[in-house]
Amino acid sequence: MSVAVETNRQERFQETADYAQFKARILARTGIDLNLYKQQQMHRRLLGLLERARVPDFTAYYQLLERDPREYAIFLDRLTINVSELFRNPEKWEELRRHILPGMLARKRNLKVWSAGCSYGAEPYTLAILLDQVAPNRSHVIHATDLDRNILAKAKEGKFTRADVKNLDAATLERYFVPLETGRSTASLTDVAPAYQIKSEIRDRVTFRAHNLLADPFESDYDLICCRNVVIYFTDAAKEKLYVQFYRALAPGGVLFVGGTERIFQYQEIGFTSPLPFFYQRKA
Repeated sequence: MSVAVETNRQERFQETADYAQFKARILARTGIDLNLYKQQQMHRRLLGLLERARVPDFTAYYQLLERDPREYAIFLDRLTINVSELFRNPEKWEELRRHILPGMLARKRNLKVWSAGCSYGAEPYTLAILLDQVAPNRSHVIHATDLDRNILAKAKEGKFTRADVKNLDAATLERYFVPLETGRSTASLTDVAPAYQIKSEIRDRVTFRAHNLLADPFESDYDLICCRNVVIYFTDAAKEKLYVQFYRALAPGGVLFVGGTERIFQYQEIGFTSPLPFFYQRKA
């Protein structure tokens, strides 16, 4: 789709009074500013939730969210788009393994790492496995954050489907995961049923907590920040502010690792260098 076509679509979007009030109420209740998301996409996504909930407008939908915790959980899940898998885009993780981590680990024994927008845990556990493989017996710090507290509870369990682990070879799967007892044969398992749980020795290396990337303060001195397939739903202004905050949160020489559709075009203006596509380094 051309930029011109998308711009015209954005211009045709007309905000109703009840939608504007809904966004203001959500901001007051949760601290989530829906204006920082692309409006056409967000409005369309929420209209689908209204249709699913069988309510006539955003006023009625907000009233439903206030009285029904289950619907509120569904709203947050839809808002944050919890889709992931371990070693997603494996070729990029291999670049991290071969070209980024060796230099970091030569300078510093224990790394401080942040998985920002961690969803149900695939990314931070990927980091934990990778660091165990390339630098075992070290005390790395791995923080994992997400807006959705319900998905964080799921992430702490470390349970994954066969689809989630499709990028892992048999040796890695055996080393780091325990098959779940389901009462069914392996052949009968579906891709949506939890089939494996990551071993406790890896789970215990990750610290999960709730965090709003668009509102909450950031910690500092991270050697590596992974924020992949998260900001594609944000406005350009929100992205620019976020990338500056990531830069400031990195230690000198630290690296920001983003998703395959999230190239930072103005990275030099922020202060980054780019040793590889989709890796952005704060100058030492």
